[in-house]
This record gives sequence, structure tokens and C-alpha cells, in this order.
Amino acid sequence: MNKSDNIGLLNDLLNYSHDMVFIIRIDNGHIEHVNQTSLDNIGYTLKEMNDIGLDSFRRPIDKDEPFLQHLQDLKLKNSLTDYAYVIRKDGTEFPIEVNAKLIHRSGVDYNVAIVRDITERMEAEKKLQDLNKNLELLVIKKTSELQKNVAFLKSYKRAMDESNIVSKSDLNGMITYVNNKFCEVTGYTKEEVIGRPHSIVRHPDSDSKIFRELWNDLRTRQPWQGILKNKKKDGSHYWVDINILPIIDDKGEVLEYMAVRHEITELIDQRETLQKIATTDTLTNLGNRYKLINDIALLENPSIAILDIERFSEINDFYGDSFGDIVIKELGYTLLNLIKDRSTKQLYRLQNDVFAILNLSLNKDHFIANIEDIIEKIENITYKIDGKELMLNIRSSISFEKNNLFITADMAMKSAKKNRINMLVYDEGLNLDSVYENNIKYTNKLREAIESDNLVPYYQAIVNNKTGKWEKYESLVRMIDENKKIITPFFFLEIAKRTKHYETLTKTVIKKTFDTFNNTDIEFSINLTIKDIMNKNIQNYICDLLQTYNVNNQVVFEIVESEGIDNYDEVIAFINQVKKHACKIAIDDFGTGYSNFNYLLKLQADYIKIDGSLIKNIDTDMNARILVKTIVNFAKELNISTIAEYVENSTIYEIVKDLGIDYSQGYFFSAPLEFPDFTK
Repeated sequence: MNKSDNIGLLNDLLNYSHDMVFIIRIDNGHIEHVNQTSLDNIGYTLKEMNDIGLDSFRRPIDKDEPFLQHLQDLKLKNSLTDYAYVIRKDGTEFPIEVNAKLIHRSGVDYNVAIVRDITERMEAEKKLQDLNKNLELLVIKKTSELQKNVAFLKSYKRAMDESNIVSKSDLNGMITYVNNKFCEVTGYTKEEVIGRPHSIVRHPDSDSKIFRELWNDLRTRQPWQGILKNKKKDGSHYWVDINILPIIDDKGEVLEYMAVRHEITELIDQRETLQKIATTDTLTNLGNRYKLINDIALLENPSIAILDIERFSEINDFYGDSFGDIVIKELGYTLLNLIKDRSTKQLYRLQNDVFAILNLSLNKDHFIANIEDIIEKIENITYKIDGKELMLNIRSSISFEKNNLFITADMAMKSAKKNRINMLVYDEGLNLDSVYENNIKYTNKLREAIESDNLVPYYQAIVNNKTGKWEKYESLVRMIDENKKIITPFFFLEIAKRTKHYETLTKTVIKKTFDTFNNTDIEFSINLTIKDIMNKNIQNYICDLLQTYNVNNQVVFEIVESEGIDNYDEVIAFINQVKKHACKIAIDDFGTGYSNFNYLLKLQADYIKIDGSLIKNIDTDMNARILVKTIVNFAKELNISTIAEYVENSTIYEIVKDLGIDYSQGYFFSAPLEFPDFTK
């Protein structure tokens, strides 16, 4: 590369530099050269700059110093840094930082100045100054607040120590601190546990997987929360709701771990009692329908046999209900003895005179043969009860249809009764014409009701048991047919689900109910299935209505417990969304199964509605009364209000009030009404 090429390259570098470059004679202040960046930023040509003089577009920041004086200072110092403002041709100005260097060439002194636009820097410095000033004020304020709160913190620590079990450990899990409550609950002294691992209180029943997850979370600096079964010094157990927090220093390093526990032994024991009661038939002590549903869900290829006593109603009518109860218990004992191998079959009582045998592992032919043998042996037994002799005839249906086990077994039973067959195994060839005819009938009725806007909500009062006031209402869907007859959802709800009308039905009830209670202060509840909650269209529809209508603080969404929840995350996300609008959550049909006890630990329920099957017999069934009392106590522990359904007479109402249930609902007060009565 020759000399001219080098000069050209240098000129290009200067012209395209981000900084402005000036070459100025020291003796007279004449600008010999500027780069293109200078011309672009300032707007003057080189000639115009020299014509008006540097002092015309340069304004010193610190002092009113002419530019020639600045040049003389440079001559003395050889280099300097200066700050000023540059005034553009259009009159605007911007701050600059000047790094000047004295250069001698051919007997002439030059100022080679690298000029940088520092607008962004000065703005940043100004913001920083403002932030510092605000920070100083904030520090003063926070220091004052901190000083005021020190005494409160000491009080809080004392309160936490008195009500919670607190311990600390080092990074290896060795205990470094326990409070007095820890010693009181566990039975250990501080000296016995300091320096020992936390496993000293681990109960042998605890799943080691839980502790692996616990340590995985803590090692990633995440807190861990859960429910653990712990062991006392004397070997007895206690349950805790525990939060473990990593204590982190200012460098982000974990110093130690703190565990804060709240003892919930009584609550857990109550839950286990409730679970046992709620899944056990009170007459026979066999598993009930809900236990069977849960057990079926655990099997890959379940099959069942349903056993029904023929003409059992005649036995009850002739000998009385007490005699009938003894017959049911005797048959239960017989079936248990005949089943023998419980690893292959399990026995349940579903309702009244209906039992079910769940096949755990037998092949199809073996299971059928086994049921035939059981029925034959039962029908050869003579029962002697209260001096009377009785022989039973059993009718049975069997299904191996995994996806519709109950439905198909029930279909087979109906067909067996109709055709007077002792035992029938379901197959697709069964005569179901009448079922299909009924389905078609109500499918047409439902479609016509939707087209003519004849899906309507009816409202049943929920009464405050302390004041007697009709305080709330539950919205219940009804269909008005072509003859103006009011039809309950028993006849069309399942059909709506199968014919894809269910979403329309749900939206219609919600919209019309919101219309009824808009701009009132009356609380009302709407039933939602898990299918509703998981439906994004319905979710969005509800959220839109909550924003449009004036019903905040009034809406209660009743989640139908019997449906079960597979994806808690989505359900909880929906609950969190509607609770932003001050909506409340109720768990419907509480007590009909035991999955609902887990619900209460995960869902933010405000109400539980105690199932009507427990309430309607509470005046004669002591087991039902014990279960309801346990549920009420359980709810009070969790600060959840209770509602009794199926309150049909004054006797039941008085029992419900005596048990401490907060609200009642039933025909004793009113049937569902076309319009709510706001006067009561």
C-alpha cells in the first residue's frame, strides 16, 4: 500500500469515526480540518465554522473562557480534557467531552481535539444522582421503620416459637437449633438433638422419595413445603405441615436451613377416620360404591359382577326393615366366606340389596365360573333369622367392558331381569332398543329447548341456621318441554354431555343466573363439573361475565366432588382466576367419597355441602350422624362453612342445627323456585 493509499484510509477512518475530530491552529484558532462526523452533528460547513469563529458555537460549562485562552492553556500543558456545549446550526445544543493534544508540524502548533457527544452519559449521571438522592431518602425512611419494628420482630419471634415447632440445621442436615416447642412435642431435650441429623424424628412409615425431593429442592435454593409423619422420642407419631427455607447470605450462598412446622396430628387423624367411614358401608362394614370406584381406577383390566337379591322388597315389606338388614348382613358374611381368596376378588355393597365382586386377577372364564359357583351355593343355603327360615335367589350380571364397567353391568342386569335370566354377561348384542329410544326422545327435547330458549335456572334457597334467613340460592337447571312441563336434569344431563349440547347448557344457566342476581347483594351458587372447569371456552365465558356483571362477592362455584380431579394445576388456576373477582368455592356432595378430603388440602374451598344421602337419614342412622359430626368438626378446623342438603323436615333441621352446621337447603324450606324470593 503506497503513501496516498494510507492517507486515504486514514481519512476514511476519521470521517466514519463515532467521535468528532478537529485540527485547529493554536496561534489564531483557525480550524484546519474536521471529519464528516463533526459536519453531520453540528450542521455547519468548515468554512461557516471559520467565518463565525469557534466561540460562536462553543459554550464553556464551568467558566466563560474564550476559545483562544483554551488554546493557550493547551500550549502550556500539551494535553488536557475539557467540557463544553456545542451549539448546532439549528440552535440546539449538546454537551461534549474534549480530549485535546498539542501537535507540532512544520513549525506550527496544532490542537488535535477528539470531541465526544456525552448527552447519554450526562443523562445517566443525572438519573444516578436522582436515584442516589431518592435512595438516601429511602434509607432514612427505612431505617426509621426498621428501628420501630425491631421490638415487633422480637414479639413475632416469641409468638412463632410458642405456636410452631422450629429447628435449624447446617448444610449437612445436622441440627444446630431447636425451640422449646420442638422439645415439648418430640419429647427430646435440646442437648439430645443438637448435632444430630433431622432423621432422628423421621418416622419409618415415611417414603424416602419425599426426602429425596426435599433435598433436591433445597440444593437448588428453593423452599420445600409438605406434610410429614414424624416420630417422637417414645416412638409415637405426630403429623406436621412443614416449611423448610434455605437461609441465603448477600452473596447468594446458603448458610443454613430453617424448618417451621405446625402440628396437624388431630386434623390428619380426623381425615383418616373420615376416609374410612366414607368408604365403608355402615351395615356390612364392606367397601361401598366409592371404594369400588377408587379400586377400579387402580386396575389395568378390571371386571365386576353385580349380585342382586330377587324380590328383596317383598322381604322388607313382609318382615320389616330390621329383618331385611339382618338378611343383608348374613348374605355379606356368606359372600365373604365364599370368595375365599381375597387376592383375586374383593367384595362391596353398593346399595340396598346389591353387592359387587371386583375381579382383581382371574381370567374371564375362571371369573364367570367362580360367580356361577357362588350363586349356586348361596341358593342352597337356608338362613334362619328370628325363628324364620329363608332361602335367597340371586340374579347376577357381569361386565368386562373396562371403559363403561358400571353402565354395561347395569345394562346386563336390566336385561337379565327383563328376560328372567339368573346370570348374564354383557355383550354388545343385548337388546337396548328402549334405551336408545329414550335417548333419542330426550335428545330431540333438548335440541328444541335450546332453539326455543327453554333451558332455564330454578333457584333453591340456602338458609342461615342461626338467623333462619333465606340468605343464599343455588341455581339448578330445568328444561321446559313442548307441553310446558318442567323437566329435571335427571332426564337430559347425561344426554347433553353425549350430544355436545353440554357447553351450551352450562353457558345458558350461568348467563341467566347472572341476569337474575345482577345489581343485588344476594349470594348465589352455580354448579360446575370438572369438565366445565377444564373447558377453555367456558373458562373464558365466565371471566368475561364476571367483568361485565355487577356480581362481585356474590358468586359461589360449586365443584361436583364425585367427578374427581386429574389435573389439579388447571383447576387451581381457574380458582385463582375467579377469586380475583371475589368469587367463592364450594365442594358439592361432600362425604360421598374420600377423594374430597384431599381436595380440601389443595383447593381453596369456602363451603362444603354435605351430601344429601347422609342428611336425609340422619334422624334414624346413627352412623350417618357420627360421620356428619366428624365432617363438621373437620370443616371448623379448616375455617370452612358447612351446608346440609336434603333437609326435608323439622326433625332433620333441628339435628342439623344441633350439629353446628352453618346452612341448610331442602324442601322443608322450599322447592326450587322459578324466581328467588328476596323478601325472606
